Amino acid sequence: MRIGIAGLGLIGGSLGLALRDRHDVMVFDTDSVVRERGRGAGLAVVDALAALARADAVLVATPLDAVVPTLASLAALATEAVLIDTGSLKAPVAAFADGAPPATRIVGGHPMAGSAASGFASADAELFRGRSFLLVPTARSDAFAMAVAGDIARAIGAIPTVCSAATHDRLVAATSAAPLAAAVALALLGDDAGGDALPPFTGPGFADATRLAATPAALAKALLADNPEAAAAIVRLADQLERIRSAAAGEGQPLDTLLERAREGRRRAVDGAPPEPPPGGAGDMRTRTAGGPPPQRANSSSIS
Repeated sequence: MRIGIAGLGLIGGSLGLALRDRHDVMVFDTDSVVRERGRGAGLAVVDALAALARADAVLVATPLDAVVPTLASLAALATEAVLIDTGSLKAPVAAFADGAPPATRIVGGHPMAGSAASGFASADAELFRGRSFLLVPTARSDAFAMAVAGDIARAIGAIPTVCSAATHDRLVAATSAAPLAAAVALALLGDDAGGDALPPFTGPGFADATRLAATPAALAKALLADNPEAAAAIVRLADQLERIRSAAAGEGQPLDTLLERAREGRRRAVDGAPPEPPPGGAGDMRTRTAGGPPPQRANSSSIS
């Protein structure tokens, strides 16, 4: 498959490195310095977005505010390609797809992988292995487009997981925006409490809990401010903190009950994640449906 990638940051660069041994990959970035770095890493770099139009599929891995404009440009250029974005917000992609030309194929995508680092220098071919790759059908998704998106997800070692745009944005607010807000709050709490005197008093727990506070500012702002569901998730987080405070003071629900529920919730969400998918050919298109049954072969009924 000929695969184009628009954007060579952490995600786009990692996609290029992960796909180049199994597919014909060409990549583009608006920054000429980044393009040279891509060439230095052995990627087939093109110097214009229009050059990606000849691909069978194009992955849009730009910053969040450039996703829809890039999709719009590609929709006019790459009329035969399946367009797949990789951003953390799906409502704007779904809205764009609603008005896109009928022949356009657009699938919302979001690999649930990343790091506090950013840029092509941090790209890693193994970044996606064993992680979910969320696939969001749009008004311009058909069975073929979903199959192509699923094949690409499996090619990088990820697990295709189908969900709606509304489910995506609501749950990502709880699993990405709220943890980021909590990490920022903890980092600020520590700084207010100790400032320059704090380092001797921090251990692995504080480091782990505040890791997301090091998220690049542009991405952090997008996660916190661009998803309308984020504000509600942060309010729910504050409510949970108040429940913990009340329980610790001997008020309301017993603290042991909350702690046990938290342990079980984490086990289900993290430790209970499905195992890495076995190797398979391009036709081995088993997917998960968020909140649904175990993985099954994708078809038009499972993605509607």
